[in-house]
Amino acid sequence: MFRFLLNPNSILLRIYSFRELSSASAVDYLTNTLGFARKTAIAVAGELNIKTTTRPDSVVQLFKNYGFTPNHIATIVSKHPSILLADPIILGPKLQFFSDNGVSGSSLVDMVSTDPVILRRSLQNKIIPSISFLKEFLPADHNIDSLLTAKRGTWLVHKFSRQMMPNVETLRSHGVPESSILRILTLRPQALSFNADEFKGVLTRAKEMGFDEKSTTFIHGVYSLCAMKKGKWESKVSVFRSFGWGEEEVIALFVKQPTIMHHSEARIKKPLDFFMNGLGWKREDISKYPTVLFLSFENRVVPRCRVLQLLIEKDLLSRKRMGRALIISEDQFIKVFVSSYEKKIPELLEVYQSNNVGLPQSAVSV
Repeated sequence: MFRFLLNPNSILLRIYSFRELSSASAVDYLTNTLGFARKTAIAVAGELNIKTTTRPDSVVQLFKNYGFTPNHIATIVSKHPSILLADPIILGPKLQFFSDNGVSGSSLVDMVSTDPVILRRSLQNKIIPSISFLKEFLPADHNIDSLLTAKRGTWLVHKFSRQMMPNVETLRSHGVPESSILRILTLRPQALSFNADEFKGVLTRAKEMGFDEKSTTFIHGVYSLCAMKKGKWESKVSVFRSFGWGEEEVIALFVKQPTIMHHSEARIKKPLDFFMNGLGWKREDISKYPTVLFLSFENRVVPRCRVLQLLIEKDLLSRKRMGRALIISEDQFIKVFVSSYEKKIPELLEVYQSNNVGLPQSAVSV
């Protein structure tokens, strides 16, 4: 069915006398053939059971025939060592199919170098149907290679399901923009693998919660609901309840910032405890700035709170500015809340950069 790049003199068609390799010889093979650093070669050789050079030579030559350099091949093997022992008769048609269907040359090299595991996917069950699906779905001005070489672009192939097209049509029927469908397709393809009837139920539930199907948060909400069973949702809601939240308040927060429910119960509890019990924030304060719940404590929240608390104690800052101060960029924070006050508080930068990451001792309300 597929004709992949092998010439009549290819090593696949020669008869070899097998050259047995010791562990040390395998290391030499990786360093001499692919240019591995010796330390890396030792680590990779430990994951391979190379008895002869026949199969590795065949795989290396196959990659070279499609434009991969030794450096590219070394990158692939370091990420996925067993590919060096793959059967070229199985590997070749996959490379050829991609090449024949818009992912060739440097795009093919980039895609496989970034995600070599894609060549482990079934040609018939994953690669062919997923590419056929993309050809049908993507607009004329959108190239397959640009999608598959983008960050996480190959997730679609890994997660492909024949439920995807019916679920895409369901999204369209609900008025979800094509740009949002493409986004969920590339970033969260597993959500589109849901049973078609269950997926319709998820969309209905999302709209009942208050999600706007034309907003960018809609797809994040749909993914979150697809990823959580009812029991897990209840478990996370119970964490909020333990801090005095009602379910309607939790839903309103979820609609505003759906990624909050991607976190574990423990990861939700820690910031709630910090802000509500440690700093005296109210539910409405967190609802106004929901992003604070998943900021890094050690790198952002605690260092900034030390600075903000000091400014508030010296009556240089209104408590109402605290929420905004936590979510702005690093450069903005230093400019507005550190550099601007250094003449009045010379030690402010030292306070901010201190390795003491203890929580503030006194409560500070917004």
